[in-house]
Amino acid sequence: MFFIYIITVVLSVLIYLKFGISVECVQYMVLIPFLIIISIIDYYTIYVYDITIVSGIIVQGIIFLVFCNIVKFDYINHIIGLAIGFVIPYIIAKLTKGLGYGDVGLYSLCCFALGNNYGFYVIVLSFILAFLFFVVLYIPKIFKGISIKRQIPFTPFISLSTIIIIFTEYNIFDFYYSLLYKFI
Repeated sequence: MFFIYIITVVLSVLIYLKFGISVECVQYMVLIPFLIIISIIDYYTIYVYDITIVSGIIVQGIIFLVFCNIVKFDYINHIIGLAIGFVIPYIIAKLTKGLGYGDVGLYSLCCFALGNNYGFYVIVLSFILAFLFFVVLYIPKIFKGISIKRQIPFTPFISLSTIIIIFTEYNIFDFYYSLLYKFI
């Protein structure tokens, strides 16, 4: 539990230092505990409770409603993000059976908080992170002939990709491409 508190406080302070007192600061500081709790629960149980997802979406919606009246705030961008965060992962879950519906809910929450411009980034980056995890931990086991029939919790990758996008100012792919062009 102490580790969870430390992570939450450190991320909240970093968010405050990055965004100052702003709408983004408030919404991301409130989003972080949801991401941590959902990821830990999924890691240990391979299950995501709907109440945590719905609570996060309601809290983010209340933040948007409050700031919509105080500051010029583009809430339509976030509603479209919510739709993107639900529809695309839902289609992936139906077609591949690789995502659970809790993962779809977490994508919805994260894309709602980030907005429609960055919903695709969350989805793509989470799959890249999961692939890298698979390559590092499971490919050597496959070459040794060890069977891997364990489910991998996916919400930690969704949460990590959301946090990365928040802290890189959504330029993670620009950074990646600039590194790629330097080495080519």
